[in-house]
Amino acid sequence: MTPSRPAASWVTRLPWLAAVGFALVPVLFTAVASAVAQITAAGESSSALLIAVGAALSAAVGIIVMRISPPSLRDYGFRAPSKLRSVWWFVPPILTLPIIAATAGIHVSAPTLLAYAALAIAVGVNEEVWFRGVVLAVLRPHGARVAIVGTSLLFGILHLVNLLAGESLAVAGLQLAFAVLFGVVAAELAVRTGSLWPAIVWHAAWDFLNFAGGNSTSPLALSGIGVCCVLLLVYALMLWRGVDRFEGPVA
Repeated sequence: MTPSRPAASWVTRLPWLAAVGFALVPVLFTAVASAVAQITAAGESSSALLIAVGAALSAAVGIIVMRISPPSLRDYGFRAPSKLRSVWWFVPPILTLPIIAATAGIHVSAPTLLAYAALAIAVGVNEEVWFRGVVLAVLRPHGARVAIVGTSLLFGILHLVNLLAGESLAVAGLQLAFAVLFGVVAAELAVRTGSLWPAIVWHAAWDFLNFAGGNSTSPLALSGIGVCCVLLLVYALMLWRGVDRFEGPVA
């Protein structure tokens, strides 16, 4: 079961250093936008929009990097997904959405929801462009499995910023576990379907529901994240078997 289309693979002299450097770009843009929101004492909706602008600019830089690199945008995954049966038509990732919606609830106003919708879309595109696009391509010459694990660990570790926000070790640990598992599944979907769009849509929808719930760390919300972690772990293991068959020719 080999893809008929090439996958993005970018050979660099120092791939791991390049991967870390590229992974830090969206973090830097988000940090600057967050700092601007704090300095200007922006309200909740305005802060969300400011960070959305930062994420959108970061995504634009990522797409420029893709354009000037050897692989094409289509090779990176800007194309319709294929081999949908091999990923069980995305049912497990889709199930995470009603779980988090039911356990986190909605705790923000309607105008703020619109701002968070813009933020969720910008973040979803931004992080998938960099992590499942550029970083995955840089590590892919070492094999699909190495690339999946490498980009997912970077994705999870960089989400440890929650510790700096005052989260408890237990909550930060659960969020780290989810981020890593999310990264693994998103990367597996990119490898198996040859497309970034499934992960972008899932990422944006997940973030929006979390924003709508006020990024709740209530026992109920955390239990929902725990259930999602179990679901994604099982799904990741199922997709992992035979993922090398989707390696295909590389650009």
